[in-house]
Amino acid sequence: MNLHKAVALLLSPVTITLVSSLGTYYVEPDLFSLVIALILIAFCPVINVIRKSLKGEIDILVPDRFSREPFFLQAIICYSAASVLLILLEDFYMAVLSLSYLSVSLAIAILNARVTKVSVHMAGLIGPDTFLLYIGSYWLGILLLFLAPLLAWSRWKSESHTLKQVILGAIVSLIITLVVCLTLLSFK
Repeated sequence: MNLHKAVALLLSPVTITLVSSLGTYYVEPDLFSLVIALILIAFCPVINVIRKSLKGEIDILVPDRFSREPFFLQAIICYSAASVLLILLEDFYMAVLSLSYLSVSLAIAILNARVTKVSVHMAGLIGPDTFLLYIGSYWLGILLLFLAPLLAWSRWKSESHTLKQVILGAIVSLIITLVVCLTLLSFK
């Protein structure tokens, strides 16, 4: 395995979701909500990717633009379920985190289907990073911020994305996460 693929796997959206869920838990500790977040935000969206990868049907990084659509749908369903449950449990920060993931995924899925293959890895790092910084989990947010150039390099170097697709993933997730945070966290 080459270095850029190892970086992409290490800094995968699943890994970043684990970090962002733990960072959110640190700000508003609720163990039950953390378990829901880990199941529905971190693992549920990628179950079929992992299953198909283990069977040898796809590359774990899903490089084909149009084969991503069912995985986006699965992620959107998982994030929607997480959002509803976390709202019902009144775990405000975890619910907003989930709604951020849902909003970004919807936008990335639309862009992927209609415009270009957007870097899910960059969106999956910059969105949660923005959220963590916004809620005051600065040490994790700064750590992720410093890892962003390394991840951008790996996605570009592997030729999985053009530089524009990497930047688009970062910008879309930054803007959408900020809008979600500014809108919803103003009620806190």
